[in-house]
Amino acid sequence: MVDKNKIAIVTTVASFKLYTKTATLFPEGITKIVIDGTQGMYGIESIHYMFRKLKNKGVEWIIMADEDIFFYDSELIFELIEHMKSNDLDICGVRDGGMIGHRNNNPEAINTFFSVLNFKKIAEKYNQKEIMTYQRYYPDLYQSKDYTALPYNYDVASLKEPYYCFYFWAHHKGYQFLYLDTINPVGDDTVGNIILMPDGRKIAFHSWYARAYEVFEDQTLRIGGFLKDFKINDITVDWTMITVLKDNLHNWKKRFRKVIKKLIKAS
Repeated sequence: MVDKNKIAIVTTVASFKLYTKTATLFPEGITKIVIDGTQGMYGIESIHYMFRKLKNKGVEWIIMADEDIFFYDSELIFELIEHMKSNDLDICGVRDGGMIGHRNNNPEAINTFFSVLNFKKIAEKYNQKEIMTYQRYYPDLYQSKDYTALPYNYDVASLKEPYYCFYFWAHHKGYQFLYLDTINPVGDDTVGNIILMPDGRKIAFHSWYARAYEVFEDQTLRIGGFLKDFKINDITVDWTMITVLKDNLHNWKKRFRKVIKKLIKAS
C-alpha cells in the first residue's frame, strides 16, 4: 500500500469559506496544504510555487484538488495512486476538452480542478523556465490519437489555460498519463461533473465556480445545495491540521514582470 505520510493534497484556495467545509471530506492521514489564491495566485503560477515549496520535503505523490471538489469516498484516492504506481502512470485527471459540456478545449491537457501527480518523479526534471516555453501547439501530441469516443467537442489547437504548458511539457518528457472518465451533466445540473475511477466508481463531484461562492447569489445557492447534499453545510475543517502557504511577494513580482514587459516592448 502507498505510504500516506508521503502523500499531500494541495488546494489553491480562492474561497476559504468553501474550503473550510469541503476539506472535511478530504482524505484522512495525509498532509493537507493550502496555497492562498485570494490575491491572484492560481494556475501555472500556483504549480510552480508548489514545486518550489515542496521539492525535497519527502512528498512523493500530490493530489491537486480545488475547494469545489466534494469527495464521495476519499479512500478511493489511495486505490487510484496504487493503480498508478502498479501501471507506471505519472499524471492523471480529466481532459479539458471533450469530456465536459462547457469545456471544449484541449483534449491532451488536464484541468487542474483534480489531478494526481507522481511528484517525486516529476520534480526530478521540473524546470520552470523550460516548462514556460511549452505553451504552444504541438502536432505530434495528437498524431495517432483517437478522440471519436469523446462525448463533447474539443480543440487540439486550444491554448485556453496558461497551465497547459505543464502538461504539454510532461508529455514531451515521457511521463505517462491516465485520463479519467467523468459524468456531465449530473442530474439537472449541467455544469458539475463526477470524476470516476478507472473501474467506474465515483471519486468526487466537482461543482465549479468556487470563486463565486458567497459572492454571487445564484452560485452561492447552487453550491450551498451541494453542501447540504453531502451533509457538510454546518461542518468546518480542523485548521490545526492544515499548512497554509502564501507568497507575500506574488503581487509585487507580477507587477514588476508587467513593467519589464512594457519596457521591453517600448525599447
